[in-house]
Amino acid sequence: MSVTLRDLLVGLETIGPPTDLDIPILGLAYDSRQVRPGWLFVAIRGFHVDGHQYVDHALKAGAVAVVVDVRHWNGPTTLGVPLITVADSRVALAPLAANFYAHPAAHLRTIGITGTKGKSTTTDLVSQVLEGGGLRTGMISTVDFKIGARRWPNTTRQSTPEAPEIQGLLHEMLDAGCSYAVLESTSHALSPYWNRLGNVYFDVAVFLNVTHEHLDYHGSFEQYRADKARLFAMLGEGQSEASCHQGDRVERPVWAIANADDPNCQFFLDAAPSYARRLTFGVRAAADVRAHAVASGPSGSHLRVTTPWGEAALHLQIPGSFNVSNALAALSVALSQGVPLERAITALEAVPGIRGRMQPIHLGQPFDVIVDYAHNPDSFEQVLSMLRPLTKGRMIAVFGSAGERDRAKRSVQGEIAGRYADLLVLTDEDPRGEDPAAIIAEIVEGAERAGKRVGDGYRCIPNRSEAIHVAIAAAQPGDLVLLLGKGHEGSIIYASGAIPWDEADVACQALRSLGYTKPDA
Repeated sequence: MSVTLRDLLVGLETIGPPTDLDIPILGLAYDSRQVRPGWLFVAIRGFHVDGHQYVDHALKAGAVAVVVDVRHWNGPTTLGVPLITVADSRVALAPLAANFYAHPAAHLRTIGITGTKGKSTTTDLVSQVLEGGGLRTGMISTVDFKIGARRWPNTTRQSTPEAPEIQGLLHEMLDAGCSYAVLESTSHALSPYWNRLGNVYFDVAVFLNVTHEHLDYHGSFEQYRADKARLFAMLGEGQSEASCHQGDRVERPVWAIANADDPNCQFFLDAAPSYARRLTFGVRAAADVRAHAVASGPSGSHLRVTTPWGEAALHLQIPGSFNVSNALAALSVALSQGVPLERAITALEAVPGIRGRMQPIHLGQPFDVIVDYAHNPDSFEQVLSMLRPLTKGRMIAVFGSAGERDRAKRSVQGEIAGRYADLLVLTDEDPRGEDPAAIIAEIVEGAERAGKRVGDGYRCIPNRSEAIHVAIAAAQPGDLVLLLGKGHEGSIIYASGAIPWDEADVACQALRSLGYTKPDA
């Protein structure tokens, strides 16, 4: 890839005329520790670290040009390499990255999924259903990255990575022959402040739901909702640029797809440009793609679906009534992209679960085991209240609460779980620098408010592996064991560092220790 500084600055407003525009740029980084010889360094002021303090470090590492933010740069006006000053270096990172990778999204059909809950599951479902329709996809989600047949865990603990990582992955997708990119699109990444998804040319925007969350960052529900709705406002951006890249005029129809069951549905549809095609999905409200006669249980859901493309029966293996809505969203995307209804249904029915998201663990045991990422009061209420009436026997919940995070939620989680579950097994979940026993004691306060007592109502077992083994050993036919909080995450963080973790694998080990194996093994 031959890129010059001039190429990188196309479309970017700079303060003062840059010099030496024809020098080649071999890469770009916003972390001085990642800089290599021949790279551009973009200095960004973060919440904890100011990249402007590390310009010298970047130069010593071989940076051949530097971008700084006029508000935060107090250094010299010359550095011996080109110094580019911009109004906001964080915002500039997206166009710089898109220019470096030659705007890969211009050659892909790009799908963005936004919502407070269900983004990761729906992103994965969309990718799998499109693949079932014969379309090669790439995917960026909280849980996994995927490029064609290659899939690997997202270990960054960022749902939507920074712009250089996004553009780099999109470039890899294009090189691998993908025609579609499916992106989990968080409110932070869509926010004008972060602009991580800038210069990603969305062809399909999907809205799932919006509740009062992340208000500490966005300031108000109205701003949170507006930041999410930017995904719809961005539909069709770059179409003329895409046509220029391809050499002739190519019409790319764009779709605004929204959940009719959410009261904010119309707000999101209204945010889309007038030329976008609209499509709604729903379970309760009238919608273009609608579920009927839904019967849900811990092992999945049966329903009928009516659509503008016909109707069909659907057996969804993923448990949870909210996953019916996520499946409808994925079905809507597939149908909008020309996947035949029958093939889309077949692909949805083949999905055994999304890693760490209401993931069933079946090794032939006469009770249900589900791994889920629920880790806050809202998600606890949603998951537990939905599964309680569907559980024939007892509900056993294994969970903890993160250290060095919101302490107030701990007792609330304990109280919610205490209301719904018969037995709580309280354990570690990223204690970090806090005392694990002290965290569990705060959860116990809420559990006891709900009437639980030590021994028969709750047990405290900090070692998470031991806790899961104890919970599964206690299960009887018809029971449900819920493993909450870790989901897909690949580590547990202690004061001494992170240890590798795989919740589903530990659950399988516990079941095998009791003699259970897969029915076809």
